[in-house]
Amino acid sequence: MTPFPRWINFKLRTKLTLLIESLIIILIAVIGVITTVQQKGTLERELQKRGVESAKDLARFMSIPLLRKDLRLMNRFVNHAMSEDYVRYISILDLNGMVVMHSYLGDVGKTPGDPLTKLAINSKEAGSAPPSASEPKEMNFDIFAPVYGPKGRIGTVLLGYSYMAVAAEVHQAQRQIFLIGLVTIIIGGVIAYLLATYISRPINKISYAMEKISNGDLDTLIEVKRNDEIGALANSFNKMAEDLARHRKHLEILVEERTAELKAANTQLQQEIAERFRAEAELNQSQARLRDLASHLQFIREEERTQIAREIHDELGQALTALKMDVHWLGLRLPAEPPLLSDKTKSMARLIDATVQAVRRISSELRPKLLDDLGLSAAMEWQANEFSQRSGIPCDFRSEPEDIILDQARSTAVFRIFQETLTNIARHAEATEVEAVLKENAGKIELFVHDDGKGITPEQSSESTSLGIIGMRERVLSLAGELNLSGSPETGTTVQVSLPLEGKSKSL
Repeated sequence: MTPFPRWINFKLRTKLTLLIESLIIILIAVIGVITTVQQKGTLERELQKRGVESAKDLARFMSIPLLRKDLRLMNRFVNHAMSEDYVRYISILDLNGMVVMHSYLGDVGKTPGDPLTKLAINSKEAGSAPPSASEPKEMNFDIFAPVYGPKGRIGTVLLGYSYMAVAAEVHQAQRQIFLIGLVTIIIGGVIAYLLATYISRPINKISYAMEKISNGDLDTLIEVKRNDEIGALANSFNKMAEDLARHRKHLEILVEERTAELKAANTQLQQEIAERFRAEAELNQSQARLRDLASHLQFIREEERTQIAREIHDELGQALTALKMDVHWLGLRLPAEPPLLSDKTKSMARLIDATVQAVRRISSELRPKLLDDLGLSAAMEWQANEFSQRSGIPCDFRSEPEDIILDQARSTAVFRIFQETLTNIARHAEATEVEAVLKENAGKIELFVHDDGKGITPEQSSESTSLGIIGMRERVLSLAGELNLSGSPETGTTVQVSLPLEGKSKSL
């Protein structure tokens, strides 16, 4: 039972509309989240910067009254500064950290020993501490600035800036994004519906015409005046319908003519037999040419695999390495706060490492460098280890002698046959162990691969749909070799390949 029966029963227009609308909604949601996060960070930095400037200004004003210990003037400056938006408290400290003046007069004369006060009186420059909750349900930026007199530092200004400004701006931005997103979704839904209708309407016409043709009405034509792919499909359909009608009339004429010709068929029997022999010879020749063409195509494909693997390894590998260095450079120069950007660079670096590994794996699967650099034996041993790691099935590979070096055509053929055999074992054999032996014996190269799986039947090995086995046979035949497959549920499957080391061979 399908998990989405209602979705499957929807018409094409509805499916396209829902798909496009879903993509629009997802895109708007992602953009909204990213925009909100970015704007929040920008507002926090701006608010913090504005608070630091306010603290600096207040520190300059406080230098004279603090020297004179003019509490009345200090209180006047504090009250004036408290009238600014988002200022929640102001504290004037002397060099020992005692509160000389405070927006809340009850704190005057106290000497707080909290970490913020210690940080403020020990700091030589204006700065701020992370947001803290100085009041219930309200976050503040705690900002401080030193107060300097003619002979040096004489005190410190502590100022609390409300974090609510950021929250208010973020909420307003979220409302705007929501409204814009809602309008975009509505407009996108209308456009998606119109686009889906524009796409599905001619397809429905083609479907209806196909049904009529399947019922024998070959005079059915489609009127679709469009220059895109669907228009081309409609034109092709009309041409097909016209060709079918013409061929049917032609077949009717041929049937009539053939009926008359059958009366003289006996006199032409010998001629037809000769023609059949000639056609059989041409067929054999055509098969030989096709086999030559298949061998040539195999050679071209291997050359392309080698070139692609080299370009992937060299070009993409270098580009990814440079990109990783740039990301590392960028990560070293990002501020520690906020940690979001630093975490993002680390995530990008991990993703680049994973991509480098994928590039190496894809390059090796296209054309293992071991095959060209170290020879057939080393490449097959590497492939056996890769198979064991990926499938979890132990594969024991032996080479007799230990290092067998062949020409490129035979090396490629034997390696690809070994690769295809391991792939079939992983997919179909249900084996628990694989044994492979590569031998050089009496002017031949021989490969034996045996598994203890469920075995292969003669019918399965000769099926036209077994493209992997067909490819293996073609490789062996192009090199004048032999391929034998045998198996049973009790003994598993054995693949035997034998190739001559001398004589004319065709390039793979």
